[in-house]
Amino acid sequence: MDPTTIFAVALLLFVALIFSPLGLGGGVLYVPIFLYLLDWGMKESITGSLLLVFMVALGSSLSHKKSGYTDSTIANAGRISAIPFAIVGTLLAGILIDKVGEVGIKIIAAAILIFIIERTITRMRKEQSENKTPPNFEPLKKKYQVGTALAGTASGILGIGGGAILVTLNRSLLKMDAHKAAGTSYQIGATIVPVALLSHIVLDGVVHSLFNSVGIVLTILIPLLAFTCAFCGAKYAIQHISNKIVTIIFLAAVSLSLCRYFIDFALMF
Repeated sequence: MDPTTIFAVALLLFVALIFSPLGLGGGVLYVPIFLYLLDWGMKESITGSLLLVFMVALGSSLSHKKSGYTDSTIANAGRISAIPFAIVGTLLAGILIDKVGEVGIKIIAAAILIFIIERTITRMRKEQSENKTPPNFEPLKKKYQVGTALAGTASGILGIGGGAILVTLNRSLLKMDAHKAAGTSYQIGATIVPVALLSHIVLDGVVHSLFNSVGIVLTILIPLLAFTCAFCGAKYAIQHISNKIVTIIFLAAVSLSLCRYFIDFALMF
């Protein structure tokens, strides 16, 4: 492997490690790594990103579940709308790339991230004085499923797990703490991401070019390493990092992702 590829692989695994306690798969950073460091096309980058997001979701979900930081009842309700809309998002991604190019997808991603940052900051300000007793889920179920449908759509369009949307939904609507919001987000992400991934594989037909670019060994090894990094990173964070710190890191990660899109927009002019 050349130095650039080695650096890119190390960066991919570092993202898996850092994002693992946040409820995020890292897709907002995987895609630019594939695009700009490895010179992949957009469709290949989205497919590669979804594969790694899936492994991070599996590893982190397992770690959070073992520690008791998941709500399977809520996750199951969220999956009902998230899974079919992951397919819808995949179809929309193909249309957007063909009609308006990569810029259309980046504008959507930036808009979603701005909304998430605003909601997270608002939530942090309210936490000090707010009653932290979780609300009854049933009256909020339909509203929650609309939010998870948006997360599924974003997963298909952007090559992400929808975790940023899911975590924000879990915290703002259901008043979960940071660890439980992340764990429940990963439970949903672990089921919607493979749907989006398979949809892209079928519709985009990029698997052959990915094998040629990476090779069979790395195609198997990198996802397995990402799973391991995610599991270990989440386990350490649950035991040693407070909810407040996790929230701050989440906000920083999402803000960094937004800055990356703003840089892309600036380079267009």
